[in-house]
Amino acid sequence: MTINDIQDYLKQHDLNAYIVTRNNMFIGQDVLPEENKIKELTGFDGSAGNLIIFQNRAVLLVDGRYDIQARQQTDPSMVEVICTRDSVSSWLHYNIHEPQKFLYNPWCHSMSEVDYWRRSLNWHLFIEDKSNLLGDRVSSEQAEIFELKEEFTGVSSEEKISYLTEFMAKNRLDAYLLCESDSVSWLMNLRSNIIPYSCILRAYALVHANGEVSLYTSDFSKLVDELSLLQGKSIGINFSRTPKKVQDIIKIAGAVYRSVNNPITDWKSIKNPVEIAGFKSCHIRDGVAVCRFLNWLDQNYADIDELKCVDKLRELRREQAEFYSESFATIAGFGANGAIIHYQPTAETNQKLNSGSLLLLDSGAHYYDGTTDITRTVALGQPSTTMIEDYTQVLKAHIALTSQIFPVGTVGSQLDAITRSALWNNCKDYTHGTGHGVGYCLNVHEGPQSISLKNQVPLQAGMVCSIEPGYYLEGQYGVRIENLALIVEAQEGWLKFEPLTMVPYDRNLIDKSKLTDAEIAWINNYHQQLGEKLLPLLDEETARWLKNKITPL
Repeated sequence: MTINDIQDYLKQHDLNAYIVTRNNMFIGQDVLPEENKIKELTGFDGSAGNLIIFQNRAVLLVDGRYDIQARQQTDPSMVEVICTRDSVSSWLHYNIHEPQKFLYNPWCHSMSEVDYWRRSLNWHLFIEDKSNLLGDRVSSEQAEIFELKEEFTGVSSEEKISYLTEFMAKNRLDAYLLCESDSVSWLMNLRSNIIPYSCILRAYALVHANGEVSLYTSDFSKLVDELSLLQGKSIGINFSRTPKKVQDIIKIAGAVYRSVNNPITDWKSIKNPVEIAGFKSCHIRDGVAVCRFLNWLDQNYADIDELKCVDKLRELRREQAEFYSESFATIAGFGANGAIIHYQPTAETNQKLNSGSLLLLDSGAHYYDGTTDITRTVALGQPSTTMIEDYTQVLKAHIALTSQIFPVGTVGSQLDAITRSALWNNCKDYTHGTGHGVGYCLNVHEGPQSISLKNQVPLQAGMVCSIEPGYYLEGQYGVRIENLALIVEAQEGWLKFEPLTMVPYDRNLIDKSKLTDAEIAWINNYHQQLGEKLLPLLDEETARWLKNKITPL
């Protein structure tokens, strides 16, 4: 199927457009390459975007992370790339004023999304694609499923299910249908290898009031049968993550559904004591691997390329205890590639490293006792004055948030603005969020919290967030500095961040004269903690390298 094929279909059936998303029936989760219809149709393989195919044109809506990448990967004669913060509905509202008939796949869009389209854009018609024009959206590939042991989770699946049944009793529900795979994985303490770089088990779960749980991974006819047994009963569902098609199935079964937000989203965002200990432990081991890599890079960068960096870092992480997999495809962007925010090297784009520019390295891993995500920007050879200036300003933004104390009830958007201040004062900014929540051997990007311009979720003790301001000069280089941090109590009614990531900053890129005494003290204290935790675990050569990197400013 091509864009031209779809356009021919639209013309033949008197339809104006087809809305295509990366989603399949597991809304909000990543997809396998063969399931990614936007990549199949356009060549764009970023993790976010929406494609609207009209009879005579196609537009690809992406956010600022993918502006450059989308333009590079698509054919401008076929696809118009639009960088925007607009959702599909808001873009249609502002740009398509004449009544239109839009086709969509009801498995790939949530009940809330379709309902919002129909309410807010009621001069348009939104029609279910009952012919399955784009084909099967779920791969038949089999997954290896494993249980995450209680020594890592801290809480058994039985106890977690009891939390949910108590919640159901309070809300007078006979059952709850979970369509969020990450919630099902957390509830059952199950993981799988079905998605590269994620440990989720792709499944729905129907949880009954008595604690019985039925899992559905592929055969959804069984879901129809079991829902039929709940005719007249009250089922809770999360409208924002339940496919529109599931709503149709529940109606046919005769059950009564209610919009009840999935409580697991909040429960799993606040890590328990065992998970917190695991996060701290795995970050120390991850720090050992990354420091070994950076020492190796210092000695070998003149003879290697971006893909060799990816391979070497993976090799060193695999040597660490409790390693499961990388948590996302490593971003190793040298020079101009570093300005492509979510760039990942391929055989076609791979750049050889050399002296005189920056390498942006964003990587992470899943361990059985936690998940890591770290970005370090390093100078290869002597950096320019402009590189040092940009890095120092990003570092100041990074420290501003990491050292910020904030009252209970503070939301992500408030902290996002605080972080950007150091860059805004120099007329600089970045087009991605400042931070995201992180799952526990699950998804490296996890809600409901994030540190971003629009997020209104209050941050709470026990949450883990990334802190990753950046600055990007298209065609030249990119700078990003990222740590994961645990939110902890500072004093009654107040919270602060405790860094988890254990890797030094690049001293060659720091202009000490632009730092305040407090910022210098913060860096020195952070580096002192690295030495205390990492030096006893490092080989002699890497230990010498680290001692040099953490010498007080």
